Amino acid sequence: MTEKAKHNSTAPCVVLVPPGHSLDDRLPEVLVERGWSPRVEQDARLAMAEICLLRRELRVQCAWNESPMEWPGLIVVDPRALAHWEPLLSAMETHVPDISIWGWDGIDLVRIHDGRIEAEEHVAPAPSPASLPFRPEPLSHDEVSMLLHGRGDTETP
Repeated sequence: MTEKAKHNSTAPCVVLVPPGHSLDDRLPEVLVERGWSPRVEQDARLAMAEICLLRRELRVQCAWNESPMEWPGLIVVDPRALAHWEPLLSAMETHVPDISIWGWDGIDLVRIHDGRIEAEEHVAPAPSPASLPFRPEPLSHDEVSMLLHGRGDTETP
C-alpha cells in the first residue's frame, strides 16, 4: 500500500521551515499529490503546538470511527538547519509518539519517525478487583427517606 493510499485525502500536516530558508517549489507539489494540506511554521515550538492542536482536532472528528484516521503529521524542511532539531525530535517522540515525522530532502519525503505506537507499549488494563465477600443489606424505606430528606419518613408506622 502506498503512503498516499494510507492517508486521508484531505489530511492536514504541519511543515516546519527553518528561519531564513525558502520553501522549495517541489514540496507543495509532493504534498498535493499525497492529498496533504500544509500549515507552514518557522518556529519549532509553534510547530509542535500546531501538531498537538491538529492531533486533538482529528481525534475529536474521528471519535466515533472504529479505526482512527491516519494523518501525515510533521514535515521538517532540512532538519540539520533547524537550531532545536534534536530537542524537538526528542520531545515529540516522548510526548506525542503517535505522530509521524518526515524530512524533506529536496526531492522526496523521508520518514524520520513512524508515528505508530508499538503493541508492547500498550499497557494491559489492570484486572478488576475481586468481588466483596459479603452482600450489603438493602436499605429500608425509613433509611432512604433519612438519606434523601434528612429526616425519617413520618407516614410509615
